[in-house]
Amino acid sequence: MWKKRLAGQAWKVGLGAGVLGAVIMALKYAVRKPVPLRMSGAISPPVFVTKVLHTSLGEVVFHESGSGPLLVFVHDVACGASSYEWSKVYERFGGEHRVIALDLVGFGESSRPQRVFGAADYVQMLAEFLRATEPGAVLIASGLSAAFCTELAGAHPGLVSGLLLYRPTGGWGAEQQPPGWLTRQAFRWGLLGRFLYRNHLATRNAISSWLRKHAFSRPEAVTEECIEVYTNCSRQPGAEHAVMSWLAGRLRLDFEASVLRCSCPVHTLENGRPLEALESPDRIEAGIRAALATEDTGGGMEGLRVVTRDGLD
Repeated sequence: MWKKRLAGQAWKVGLGAGVLGAVIMALKYAVRKPVPLRMSGAISPPVFVTKVLHTSLGEVVFHESGSGPLLVFVHDVACGASSYEWSKVYERFGGEHRVIALDLVGFGESSRPQRVFGAADYVQMLAEFLRATEPGAVLIASGLSAAFCTELAGAHPGLVSGLLLYRPTGGWGAEQQPPGWLTRQAFRWGLLGRFLYRNHLATRNAISSWLRKHAFSRPEAVTEECIEVYTNCSRQPGAEHAVMSWLAGRLRLDFEASVLRCSCPVHTLENGRPLEALESPDRIEAGIRAALATEDTGGGMEGLRVVTRDGLD
């Protein structure tokens, strides 16, 4: 009898030690500082000059070229996101426009402070950025950043002359399942969230899988360059903080309500996968040019609170 009791106690002790060891290992990986990876030179076209502008949220790195009416390209919120998302498109407008493509704070080459981010932080950051560069810009944004830009246009109408939005959303894209309650809570807890981010989201295999299964319509179109840029951006020190805030549900906005507050022209370009600008830049360029032509010629859009959907077929 005593042997059975002893064996039972030993089993419990062994199980407890195993669980404790797993927790300690998780904490070790969560608090360990990530090793910075080399940022790819492909993140922006060579003709663009890289500059830095300070905002109250942090330093914003942006790429600029050309002259004329200002176009500002703003990337979506995702693991490893950066201005690279638009890099195959925005370079095509430098001949007739002043073009700027920026990395939101927390992403890409911009500063990545250790803090909890909210949607209002990004709206304020964009407002400060436009005041310091050139008010009255046309903003071209995708996904959740489209909601940030729409909120900005409603709150500060003098800073924005028009919006061109690709697949705008207030939180999650159409192809994404909103995180459940447990997932949101996990990413609200710093140590667990960092562990999950570094070991399950920001790995080369995870990034490659997301690009092939969800971000591109044709998996074979995913290039090694794209995988490298997204992986390297996701693995930079501090890159987890903004993504964790997003996955915790802290960046959500009511996109439809924001649109109703806009007085500038709003166009949406909705066909395609999240990274259509990398996969099929010709189609995205054509959609942007069509929307710009509609706005330039009036087309019944001036001063109206409407959304037009320009097909990309």
